[in-house]
Amino acid sequence: MKFIACRLLPVLLILGMGNCLAAPVKPTTGNAAAQQRTMTDRKPAFAYRDQVLTEDVSWRGEVLVEGTVTIAPQATLTLEPGTVVRFRRTAGNENGSAALLVQGRIHARGSNDKPVLFTSAFDGVMAGDWDGIVLLASEKKNLMEHCRVEGAVTGFEGMFASLTMKHVQFAACRTGVKFRDSSAVIAGGGANGCGVGLFLRESEVDIMDANFSRNRQAVIATGTSLYLAGTTFSSNEGVALTADSCRLRISGCSFTANGSGLRLNSCEGSVSASRIDKNTDDGLSLVKSRLKVNGNELSQNGKVGLRVADGGSVAWGNTFSANGDYDLYNAGDEDFIAIGNWWGGVPASTLGRRIYGRHQDANRGAVRYIPSLPVRSTSGL
Repeated sequence: MKFIACRLLPVLLILGMGNCLAAPVKPTTGNAAAQQRTMTDRKPAFAYRDQVLTEDVSWRGEVLVEGTVTIAPQATLTLEPGTVVRFRRTAGNENGSAALLVQGRIHARGSNDKPVLFTSAFDGVMAGDWDGIVLLASEKKNLMEHCRVEGAVTGFEGMFASLTMKHVQFAACRTGVKFRDSSAVIAGGGANGCGVGLFLRESEVDIMDANFSRNRQAVIATGTSLYLAGTTFSSNEGVALTADSCRLRISGCSFTANGSGLRLNSCEGSVSASRIDKNTDDGLSLVKSRLKVNGNELSQNGKVGLRVADGGSVAWGNTFSANGDYDLYNAGDEDFIAIGNWWGGVPASTLGRRIYGRHQDANRGAVRYIPSLPVRSTSGL
């Protein structure tokens, strides 16, 4: 299985964090328009209202977008370091759009000390203040570097598009990033304080050294080829990673103190050398999946370290310890292979109490866990 060379669209998405990334703004529920709020008093250098830009244009300083600005297929929008783009809905039409639609090319290149900011025209940003940035059917060399996107319905949405993002942070958006029928690489940074950090559908995505924290849901993927490496998921309210019908390669990641760690349904691939610990519910849950689970640490999860519903996956070389109810729970009627793991130093005479299967319920599949490792696995972590 190849996760990079088989892409249909050459998209590179790199989300990073630098000095430009202020503390994330917490999403606020309710109708922002109905609340007493003030507009920023900063004077824009450029102002647009429901315009289509058909020629190349450069933005710098303060920019106000009222309604929607569309970059036509033949045009390029360039944003210089330190540019601040503020969005507001057309006056008298609070239900209208406030967005940047790119059908041509976007080149937003900030710097570590002078980021490009996409935000609301209101003082005090709230999630859903404006619609977001949409890249539609553009396979040109689009670039966003050292940017921050905050307060949008969907911070960035790519559809049948090609994109490079470097050091971009999404905060206080209902959805940080959404990709449909695209390909992406995310390295560094991520999304925080969003309803959903990253939503992927029928795409090919690499995520490296990113951070997803304090979202309601961190990453949701459907029908996607997903590579995760060195990425941290922490303090997300719900599930850190939900994947359905995906090809996965997960390595060297951390899923800590979330509602649940990973819920993988009808997936194939591998989960290796990752730390899955201190999640309120289960650490790793597998349903109808064919995954190699190797070299991970699954410890101190509130309910179960590894929950399986069938025998399609295999777990070996992992460390299981101090999970709340069980270290491994077989919820299906097929046997599950979990040989060659370390079980936290639990004596062999009592180890069966930490593993739920046929020896406790005749209707469940057996769990084969002997032989086990005599010492903690050192692979990967």
